[in-house]
Amino acid sequence: MALVLAAGALAGLLLLPLATKIVLGLIGFSAIGPVAGSIAAGTQAAIGNVAAGSLFATLQSIAMGGAFHGVLAAIGGLFGGIMGALFN
Repeated sequence: MALVLAAGALAGLLLLPLATKIVLGLIGFSAIGPVAGSIAAGTQAAIGNVAAGSLFATLQSIAMGGAFHGVLAAIGGLFGGIMGALFN
């Protein structure tokens, strides 16, 4: 059972970057900024001046390839902790 959980967790971790880019793209976050007419563009218009470090800024950074490395590092640490607990 633990091996199946580990395999599922590893598959999820490996697919996370692709899934994240797809979901962010669907709501309008792109590598060059929010797509005109999208949910992301509407949200940015409603917010006005987007504060650094806000959720919107973080999502845009992930779409542009910036913040995602930190997110993956945190998830990788969590994955390692779970695997350690399962196999210990």
